[in-house]
Amino acid sequence: MDESKNTNNLDPVSEPSEKGDEVPSPVAGEFTTRATLALIGATGATFCTVGFQNAFGVFQTYYSEVLMPDESESSIGWIGAINIFILFSGSLVTGRILDLFGPTAMFWLGSLINIFSMMMISLCRKYWELILAQGVLLGVGNAFLVCPALALVGQYFMKRRAVAIGVTIAGSSLGGVVWPIVVHELIQKPNIGFPWTIRISGFIMLPILAVSSIIARPPLVSKPTGDQAQKQSPPSPAWDWAIINKKEMLLTAFGFFFTYFGMFTPFFFVTSYAIQHGFSSNLAFYTISMINGASLFGRILPGMVADRYGKFNLCVLMIALSGIIALCWTTVTSVAGLVIFSLAYGFCSGGILSLQPACAAQVATPKTIGTAIGFILASASLSALAGTPVSGALIDRYGYLSVSIYSGVSLLAGSSVLAMARLAQNRKLFAVV
Repeated sequence: MDESKNTNNLDPVSEPSEKGDEVPSPVAGEFTTRATLALIGATGATFCTVGFQNAFGVFQTYYSEVLMPDESESSIGWIGAINIFILFSGSLVTGRILDLFGPTAMFWLGSLINIFSMMMISLCRKYWELILAQGVLLGVGNAFLVCPALALVGQYFMKRRAVAIGVTIAGSSLGGVVWPIVVHELIQKPNIGFPWTIRISGFIMLPILAVSSIIARPPLVSKPTGDQAQKQSPPSPAWDWAIINKKEMLLTAFGFFFTYFGMFTPFFFVTSYAIQHGFSSNLAFYTISMINGASLFGRILPGMVADRYGKFNLCVLMIALSGIIALCWTTVTSVAGLVIFSLAYGFCSGGILSLQPACAAQVATPKTIGTAIGFILASASLSALAGTPVSGALIDRYGYLSVSIYSGVSLLAGSSVLAMARLAQNRKLFAVV
């Protein structure tokens, strides 16, 4: 079905530009030099933030076996959970700040906080120190970078928004491939150890975030003149949350709320699962890189398809497939099975992460993209906070079958609610939504 026939698609491609805004051409004109540089800068930001967070499975195993063997899996899981919670919940504010003032100040501030927190993590030896440095402080730095990066790309790209946001999110997948290998290899060397592993990681981030902060500039805005200036509508309130009252926005938020209860569980616990079931330690650590390597393609290819066949349509499908794969987790008993599971889950869950902000932007207007993406990310903050420690507690008490069911059912519930958000926009079964 032709995309133009979807009368309920609220993507700003089909809307006239707001007075005073310079809206890029929906096809070739989108990939201008300024837009491409912003895309590269945003990708660099996700590489150093969510990409590093995707390596938490390595830290989970190292902390439980070496640094803090007396702490339970659930307790250690709180470190990563708090980071994700602050990243997502903080996006509610940083997204709106981007709509009002642009990304520049937040990029620089977030970069400084990120590098500072890495240096603080390298000094940590106790559980509460890691909660503060890796959970809270790094989460704050990430919040100032991730949502502004995604919303900035959404401002530049309209017709190809899903694939552009997919490329941005792919930076986190690339980070999820690189960071586990870097951390695992360095931390094993006696002359480097944990402190210098973290410091070296911070030094790698430093030039990437500096360049990203320089090139991630907001779109040019044409100033209204003459009759346009006289007819210009009065400015909206600084903290206008009207966009979140839309039925499709609320259903989308609830869909991702259920999804995030179990989405990160395989990312964080597949390494410990592999070790506990007798796989070699090297293979176990590389499962994180395999998941994120497949996720790299899962964050780009579905975006290319979604721009043609519907962002909500494909996102519902990818969440449902992720849930089915998660339910098959404990059937993995061989090396081949572990590799196939990691690649399959990585690809499908990658589609969720790239299409989530694209779905949020679709139900927003050009001037509320940051607010919409921030709200959708924040809606998942509480479930993301609970997901990791709940998964750890289930593993400690009941084993991996329980956490496989928990992860799979939460994903399937999320896909069902998101399907309702899709139907709220267009009830036709084959509509492009």
